[in-house]
Amino acid sequence: MAARETETPPNELNRPGHSTAAEAVRIASECGIAEMAPLLYATDTDVLQALLANPHFGEREALLLLNRRDLPSSVIQELASQRTVVNNYAVKLALTKHPKTPLRTALEQLKFLYLFDLVSVCLQTGVRAEVKRASEELILAQVPKLAIGQRITLAKRGSARLAASLLKGENIQIIQAVLDNPYLTEAVLLPVLNRPDCSAKIVESIAAHPKWGLRYDIRLALLRHSSLPIVRALAILPELRPQDAQAMAQDPRVIPQVRNYFLNRLNGSKSEA
Repeated sequence: MAARETETPPNELNRPGHSTAAEAVRIASECGIAEMAPLLYATDTDVLQALLANPHFGEREALLLLNRRDLPSSVIQELASQRTVVNNYAVKLALTKHPKTPLRTALEQLKFLYLFDLVSVCLQTGVRAEVKRASEELILAQVPKLAIGQRITLAKRGSARLAASLLKGENIQIIQAVLDNPYLTEAVLLPVLNRPDCSAKIVESIAAHPKWGLRYDIRLALLRHSSLPIVRALAILPELRPQDAQAMAQDPRVIPQVRNYFLNRLNGSKSEA
């Protein structure tokens, strides 16, 4: 019986005096699956490239590699060219989310991803802004076809831009989900109050919200909206800064009752003076 060929244990590669870098590359390209695991954490790009050429390299090994934030772009690009491996859905998602994936490669994967995986791409730290933006565009294109339940979930979990895009109409569940979204910001919410499709239900919900209804700039925008209930407006008025109160008295967007309140207060102040 022929003697079994002796394999060099992968951990030998890190010991002083090991043969050559070429030998390390050879081992990476020929070793079995069991011996491959430690090599997935190698820092030598040639060793990593040799692993990709190993016939035993598969989806599991690809995912382990893509868990490394320090993986060189050249290795990711080579991995992305291996169609058999990249056909795996989890690998596509991991490629899209990796911060060092070349832009074109990341964008190519987006069309294969499910709705809420696209959402996770939008929120992933380190993902390029162009990839996040493209993900949002793909999601927004799907919104008109989504069921109410999916819209509510998206309103709760989506990025600030996605959440704000759902702030339409009269559905109170969607409106409340958007306003409670942890990613929503004042900068995104303010333009909503200037949109022609900003309904009375949205205005009332923002005014009554325990977070947004207390923000000063939001309150100013609410006062300029014709749908703000007079009761809500009167609750805001006493807290305005003098210069803002004076501006409100002259602003035609402010409902007449509120403007008259300011004018009377300003005229009263002048009379007292």
